[in-house]
Amino acid sequence: MTTALRLVPAPASDLLPARAKRLRALIRPETLDMLNWDEKSRILRPSPDHPFLGMNICARSGCWAAARKTDLGLCSACRSSWKRSGKTPEDFLATEPKQISNISGGCAVPKCRRPWTSSRTQMCMRHRELFTRLGRPSLEAFFADPRVRPLPGFGLCSVDACHRHQANSSNAFCPPHWVRWQEAQVPDADFEEWCRTEPGTAESTALSLRGLPALVTAEILYVLQARTDTEVKTPPVLLRGVVRHLREQRVEQFDDVQVPRNTHLAGMANRMRRTLAAAVSTPELEQIKDVWNMGAFGLGQWRKLDFTPLQQEWMRRACKTWVLDEIPRRYGKNIPNSLSEMILCLRYLSQSLVRSREDRGQDMAALGRRDIEAFTQYVAHLEHTGEISAFRRITVSRFTGRFLREIRDLGLTRPGEILADLPDDFALRRHDMPPVITEEGPGRALPKEILSQLCERLPTLDQIRDGSDDARAAIEVLVDTGRRPDEIGCLPWDCLETDEHGKSVLIYTDFKNNRVGCRLPIPDSTAEIVIRQKKAIRARFPDTELSQLVLFPRPRQNSEGTKPFRMQHIGNVHRRWVNAMPPLLLADGTEFPKLEVVPYSYRHSYAQRHADAGTLPDVLRELMGHRSLQTTQTYYRVTEKRTRSAVDKLVSHQFDRHGNRIWTQARQLLEHEHARLRIGQVSVPYGICVEPSNVKAGGHGCPFRFRCVGCDHFRTDPSYLPELRTYLDTLLRDRERLAAATDLDTWARTEATPSEEEIKRIRTLIRRVETDLEGLTDDEREQITEATRTLRKTRAVSLGMPGIRPPEPDLRLERDA
Repeated sequence: MTTALRLVPAPASDLLPARAKRLRALIRPETLDMLNWDEKSRILRPSPDHPFLGMNICARSGCWAAARKTDLGLCSACRSSWKRSGKTPEDFLATEPKQISNISGGCAVPKCRRPWTSSRTQMCMRHRELFTRLGRPSLEAFFADPRVRPLPGFGLCSVDACHRHQANSSNAFCPPHWVRWQEAQVPDADFEEWCRTEPGTAESTALSLRGLPALVTAEILYVLQARTDTEVKTPPVLLRGVVRHLREQRVEQFDDVQVPRNTHLAGMANRMRRTLAAAVSTPELEQIKDVWNMGAFGLGQWRKLDFTPLQQEWMRRACKTWVLDEIPRRYGKNIPNSLSEMILCLRYLSQSLVRSREDRGQDMAALGRRDIEAFTQYVAHLEHTGEISAFRRITVSRFTGRFLREIRDLGLTRPGEILADLPDDFALRRHDMPPVITEEGPGRALPKEILSQLCERLPTLDQIRDGSDDARAAIEVLVDTGRRPDEIGCLPWDCLETDEHGKSVLIYTDFKNNRVGCRLPIPDSTAEIVIRQKKAIRARFPDTELSQLVLFPRPRQNSEGTKPFRMQHIGNVHRRWVNAMPPLLLADGTEFPKLEVVPYSYRHSYAQRHADAGTLPDVLRELMGHRSLQTTQTYYRVTEKRTRSAVDKLVSHQFDRHGNRIWTQARQLLEHEHARLRIGQVSVPYGICVEPSNVKAGGHGCPFRFRCVGCDHFRTDPSYLPELRTYLDTLLRDRERLAAATDLDTWARTEATPSEEEIKRIRTLIRRVETDLEGLTDDEREQITEATRTLRKTRAVSLGMPGIRPPEPDLRLERDA
């Protein structure tokens, strides 16, 4: 049991140095080497060739600006100079070096601390003058001359953002900022403010962190490390802009910086905030907030849990406690989503209390049954006015009732706990719940003609932005296997095996139920897609260990192929693909809504295809990976109308154990006879049983040891013909095997051998049913076949005895591989 939520003190200003110390401890030495970080000058210079921190440098000699994405490789200024020169690109690059003075590089004279002032000689002013007086000798001779001595530097430019050196001792600026200072004509009293806010001079990837607090400096260094580890690019231009805002606003920590919205700079700053929050947050610190960063709980650094919709403090604290208790009990990739559903449902209870009570529901001791009635009336009003659907009303009521019940189970209403004053009658009772909606029709399964159109248009995935062969293969496997999108997206490279019969088996992980190594038989055509994808991925990442490789690697920030598809990526590609299609038409020519075509609908379609093919519900439950048969039955639809129609067609073809027709004429069943169909019989492996005690026991209380074909309570019809044939084959096979056995006593062999009478009775039943069907017209036989499919969907047999199962058909759609 989770104890009451104990809040920790809010972070104070004296915690900031501790946060900086913690971040610096997380920064690896190799990261500082990669950034070329100079602790003394507080300047970093990552290599321009770095894949995530570098940039394209202008191809013109002497220019260190960022190059445009053109074949020339020039920056904007140099490109304009080239156009004005009238020269060819080759001649311009060979004969027009850019004259830039005082870049951050030092003088060419060894150990000289002054910056060079000429890009031709790369020497400081004094050494360049001496070089000219000595007649411009060779550099080797010049450096060996005893009159050439290294000189001390003048220090860095006084502008905080600048990383260049002072050119001379007469002023405190580098040459570019000296010119700016002269042009600005700022009073001397504003000297420090100008130096703090003036932007630096861009030079390659160099970035100065001078003037920033120690915590902000540590935050930037850590963010660069984290973004590089995840293979995220950090353009120096954007990073320089973020640092400029940090310096101008004099913030004490990165979270306090204000960046203009709806800009690339704002997007980068927000991502940096989330990265830092995941690094410094702990579960204890998150509990004092009303918006939790779920990365502190190991549930994704981008995920949030927002408790602010709950306006009552007691409800907010109780919900936080409930969430803390639920986190270790949840599995899967979307735990924050499932937890936030409780908050979204409790929001209606919170709104109801605000509307109906003068104290806005803050005093929990004053709550009672009247507030529960006001809540039920409020959600009913929302449904009647169309603000929420009937299904949403049921969900809200069910989640709210569960919450009020489980906070008591957690002991939060005991004396001394946070909800000790909550009255017992403040709870939803069974009759407060709205009736459950019974859905009819196809449900979320896609119609066959729509699914066929989608499969025909799979090649058009290549024309979709971010679409690829990987996305097409992933969607094909989704359609064929009926797995959840995250289960397909996270398939390992070695996910295909062959069973003892030589058939292909897909090995996957059921994240929702925390089941590893699940096995799903798949047809050979689907296995060919997986094999083709395995070969393509191995060719793309030949150096990655096979144990770490995934079948569908993420297209970006994944240089080694070890990061799987995100669910959002599959959903986004699939949505753009469906939206780009022409209208999807049903069999009657009407248009099918494209918004209903989502990746998860293929799972419902998979279940519906198996149900239509007569797959037993318990077998389908295993194929779907469900723990409950009730869950499986929600994935396909067989309406009462269809069931009654099927019964009406088959009832006139029902036979007893002797093969005699039970109903002498076809007629519609009355209402009470339909009820008897549901409660007066139970399924057995190859028919139905109407023996009262066995029906009452749910098929587990046969008083005759399951001798069905010799029992007068046994019935069968054409829908059981496959089971009858399979049972006959089993009897004949058992008889031959027992006849050849030499390690059984005579009495044991006699008892175990199927009797000739039973074999004869089964043959008679099969022949009688087949003869009855042969006497029908083609249209009548088609109606019987359709009725058989309908009834087999709702049929489940569990008698505690060996069942007879037909082989599972290959239900892969007919389409091009």
